[in-house]
Amino acid sequence: MQNIEKIIRNEQDFLIIGHISPDGDTIGSGMALLLALQGLGKSAIFVIDGKVPEKMAFVRDYAPVYSVADCPKRDYACAIAVDVSDKGRLGKAQPLFEAAKRTVVIDHHGTNPAFGQENYIDPVGAAGLLIYRLLTQMHIPLTQPMANLLYMAICTDTGNFSYSNTDAPILYAAAALREAGADIPRIAENIYQARSLGATRLIGRSLEHLVLAEDGKIALTYILQEDFGVCGALIEDTEELINYAREIRGVEIAIFLRQSEENQFKLSFRSKNYANVAALAAEFEGGGHIHASGGKLQAPLEQAISRVIAAAARYL
Repeated sequence: MQNIEKIIRNEQDFLIIGHISPDGDTIGSGMALLLALQGLGKSAIFVIDGKVPEKMAFVRDYAPVYSVADCPKRDYACAIAVDVSDKGRLGKAQPLFEAAKRTVVIDHHGTNPAFGQENYIDPVGAAGLLIYRLLTQMHIPLTQPMANLLYMAICTDTGNFSYSNTDAPILYAAAALREAGADIPRIAENIYQARSLGATRLIGRSLEHLVLAEDGKIALTYILQEDFGVCGALIEDTEELINYAREIRGVEIAIFLRQSEENQFKLSFRSKNYANVAALAAEFEGGGHIHASGGKLQAPLEQAISRVIAAAARYL
């Protein structure tokens, strides 16, 4: 971490990049770092290849979030990838990262290949905890917007402090962020209590597609492209659908398939206790954490379902 601290102290022009299909951790962590750098008088921009989910739109009150198309194109002094598990997850922002004079990776995925010149990789519950540690180590005061962003990062990646990655350091950091002014009721209302009608209908649609296997230890559901129009829902509304399968009593591995194109699916995997879904995801060109991961698969729907269930069964 010391080398990264030196880079932050010495460089003046930063590009912070989150991962494709951005979630609360990459947005919250990246933007908290952005505000910290700006507070130090640095030039800093945050860019993602994807849209900010509607429920997180309040983050735009703190600073702009650039798309790759709108991001100023130049060779930045330093590019920092936050919560990005491998270079491919930078999406269309990858050339911007590679063109920077210095590259840094701050990430909590144990599968990260350390693709930066400097890397701070620690498989903790959320990248937000790593940014919190970095800012604390550098004695950078936490403003209320920074506390809000880091709290959002941590709470979303721990399932609102319900997943197995919720350990003592995560809870200590959350308490410190509350003391720094994190507005927990506002964050909770935006993230967990403002579901659209379309998103609610999509939950029902996914449950209609529910498949159980291996004596109820595997639960799989899926959403097809046509379901979005029928329900009036958005792609971002699928983010939490896997949890409805995971929460069924007796389920160890939950699987969610989202059709991206004909015969092409984005895969999400979750486990409750012992199953290593990071290894499972690696069989489908993916990766992630032991209890949360993702991948992709090209096959007709019925074949896709059969293949992922058969693969998952080997991890029970």
